[in-house]
Amino acid sequence: MNELEFDNLLEKARQFRRQGVRGRYAPSPTGSLHLGNLRTALFSWLQARLADGQLVMRMEDLDQPRVVAGSAEEILSDLRWLGLTWDEGPDVGGPLGPYDQSARTAIYDHVLSRFRDQGLVFRCYCSRRDVREAASAPHGPGGLIYPGTCRALSPAEEEERQARRPDRSPSYRFLVTHEAISIDDVISGNYSENLAEDVGDFVVRRADELFAYQLAVVVDDALMGITDVVRGADLLSSTPRQVALFNALDVEPPRFWHVPMMVDDSGERLSKRDGSDSLRVLRDERGWDAPRVIGHLAASLGWVDPGSHLSAAELLQELNYDDLKSPACPETSRA
Repeated sequence: MNELEFDNLLEKARQFRRQGVRGRYAPSPTGSLHLGNLRTALFSWLQARLADGQLVMRMEDLDQPRVVAGSAEEILSDLRWLGLTWDEGPDVGGPLGPYDQSARTAIYDHVLSRFRDQGLVFRCYCSRRDVREAASAPHGPGGLIYPGTCRALSPAEEEERQARRPDRSPSYRFLVTHEAISIDDVISGNYSENLAEDVGDFVVRRADELFAYQLAVVVDDALMGITDVVRGADLLSSTPRQVALFNALDVEPPRFWHVPMMVDDSGERLSKRDGSDSLRVLRDERGWDAPRVIGHLAASLGWVDPGSHLSAAELLQELNYDDLKSPACPETSRA
């Protein structure tokens, strides 16, 4: 891919963005969907449909070692069983694909090269252990802050580090600045971070040469013309980093909707690793039908009474756009 091709993709995405709301749901095919994933999918679908917009399905399968065979097909089948549909995606195509991240690595390569030419990224030879053990590494709200060990290496210093670890490829980190980046989240309100003080230079391509989530998701949202991102509140703290990358691409960031996390009856957030609240278990072992699942998800957000049974289409008729802006506090996932 060259600069002209990339710029043409950006312009095409901008044209679609100007046509109206474009939401997206972007699951990772690493196992069965649990109720927390399903609630985000339902929320994304409602947000796009109530805005008379388009919904994009994107399969975030970039981390191939974690992909479970058959999981992507299962996810799409489960969502359709619930009555959730999309307008573009890996199974239906569309004008801004491909919609599988694993088919988009040439695009990420180009963006990394562009950032490298602009002096926005640098090679880093530090392992996680190096960062953790660095005497100068401070702690911020999100944990360890990268101390800048490799951000200004001379050619001789970089050569010495390469020689010290010839079997290790460097990662690439995005060079952050001392400025506050704020977002006005539709649900969570204002959130701000100074990336230099709270995060440090962050990884955009890992040492195993896989592109990091932060880079891939921004490039995809930019090139798919996404106007609205609905996702779990656990990702709120990553948003300023993504806004920095949108700014580097000269692309307007989307609106963000960070939905409260769904928890189990012990107060723990749901996880695919547990599996007890996967749709497959609820449907095949506990006998839940689609209206019961939809009703349970909607009740957990305060939209309907507990115990309600209704289809996704019926829920759509019950709500208006403003209802989405103030979901209730998370409730337990159990019936």
